[in-house]
Amino acid sequence: MMAAAIGGAELEGCALDTTIVRIVEDPGAAPLAPAARAQITQWRDESWAELERRAGALRERDAAAWYEALAFERWRASGRSGRRAGGLPPSALALFYKAKRYIPRSAQLAMRRRLVRRQGGVVFPAWPFELAGAELVRLAFADALLERGVDAVRFPWFWPGGARTAVTLTHDVESAEGLAHATDVADWEEQRGFRSSFNIVSDWYPIDMSQVARLAERGHEIGSHAIHHDRSLFSSRREFERQLPLLREAAQRLGAVGFRSPATHRVVEWLGELPFSYDCTMPHSDPYEPIPGGTATTWPFFHGDVVELPYTAPQDHTLFNLLGHRDGSLWLRQLEATAACGGMLQVLTHPDPEYLGRPVIAGAYRELLDAIAQRGDVWAALPRDVADWWRRRARGLTPHDDGSARWTASEVELTPVLGHETPS
Repeated sequence: MMAAAIGGAELEGCALDTTIVRIVEDPGAAPLAPAARAQITQWRDESWAELERRAGALRERDAAAWYEALAFERWRASGRSGRRAGGLPPSALALFYKAKRYIPRSAQLAMRRRLVRRQGGVVFPAWPFELAGAELVRLAFADALLERGVDAVRFPWFWPGGARTAVTLTHDVESAEGLAHATDVADWEEQRGFRSSFNIVSDWYPIDMSQVARLAERGHEIGSHAIHHDRSLFSSRREFERQLPLLREAAQRLGAVGFRSPATHRVVEWLGELPFSYDCTMPHSDPYEPIPGGTATTWPFFHGDVVELPYTAPQDHTLFNLLGHRDGSLWLRQLEATAACGGMLQVLTHPDPEYLGRPVIAGAYRELLDAIAQRGDVWAALPRDVADWWRRRARGLTPHDDGSARWTASEVELTPVLGHETPS
């Protein structure tokens, strides 16, 4: 078990513990009859077998150990995993970033598309949506039902107000033109009642701080997208430590409490040292980034006292510029899939000319915003607010009994049942 200092209090537990938090018996629970116990046991065994078929035998059949291996991408080191690795070796990545500024954008895209074709199909984590994390949570609840001998238990529901899903909108700004266009993107969101975060690179392009200030005044969040838009932060331990003071200064200057690494470069074991409240670098499943991988979960977790908010919707760059999609139908399906398991949809787009500056991507994004606005079961929140909620929930500062895990004769169903706390 790991211990993390959360808001001045010690938080005991692994990633799965901080997802489920506290389990209590449902007041209306019925004792498990022998037939129901046999059903749950059979469902649990079949679910484990299917998970092992897809992912390989990563661990013994222990939901907490599996969840830990997935969330922190330890499955990548397992030769037993059924994954397709993909990606480039570190030496090739280093060479690419040294020459990147001198390679025309069209040539860069052509190279990335060839790499995507070479990588072939994705085995694990499945793209665009991997159910393993949600399955492990339900398996853990199945164990709790069997141990307690009841057909239902209560736990703190994942999101405030009984919301079925959380949605957070994030943008990585990669150019001065992108920062200028951020105002238009903010307009689209505000017309539907939303606010988003804009992650700024500190030393890569001219930053108009008046534009940054106006976005913040309108209620949007400003985050850090590193000092340089390259892999340098995580290129070596020495470079990581050299840049930490620069990141602290950038966070203060921007008023940033959140971070995303450029091109999602990362050393997972170092993320807990970032001088931020939360990180949103790790993907739910993204085999097309320079470092392919995924957490396979749609819920936040902790690196020490840093909250990890996995991005769970395919990036605009991946979907449209690399894979050639012509509409946002996959985004809409991702919203439905995430809501079905009670998870968080984090959308990662870019306001720059070659991304949301393209009419096809802008139209798809506005369509996704409309779909989110039409749902009545969504908590749309800034990432800093999601991170704060997850901390409070892990410390027992949210309702203890407003979520239900119930056996339905065919599966463990997770639902909100009280919804007496309103989103902040």
